[in-house]
Amino acid sequence: MGALRPFFTINGGSFRAWRFSLSCDEVLQHVEKVVEEKGLLLVDINLFQAGRRKVLRILVDKPGRVGLDECAEVSRAAGNVIETLGLIDGSYTLEVSSPGIGRPLTSEIDWIRCTGRRIEIETKEGKLTAVLTGYNNGILTMDDGGTVDQSCILSAREVL
Repeated sequence: MGALRPFFTINGGSFRAWRFSLSCDEVLQHVEKVVEEKGLLLVDINLFQAGRRKVLRILVDKPGRVGLDECAEVSRAAGNVIETLGLIDGSYTLEVSSPGIGRPLTSEIDWIRCTGRRIEIETKEGKLTAVLTGYNNGILTMDDGGTVDQSCILSAREVL
């Protein structure tokens, strides 16, 4: 197999990913197509080594909430494509889930994904909990009519 080299991650994933004998563009292209066909948004994708096994972790989302059945559908469809095309050599574990409550929100795609959801934002001025109603050019609009400039945010996460 040769030396392990960084493989791929999108949207600033926190896992180190490793390259095996496959094309990251090809895996990403096929997984993205499967996710889009299911009407979902690909939030993050990571291929990494966990002990002796390879793990392909896919995070999907949509306005509202992603259900368990939708994750199972993506898992079946992505697994079939990966197996049929031989995109990952050897055995691997495929994990499909939604980002979940409490995940840090940092990017434009996070703000768009969380529109209509309750979020907690921390700035130098303090904490704010409200429903995010919109995002445009770095400005978050909240259900109370207030706005927050993304550059002023120290941390943010989705809450119940």
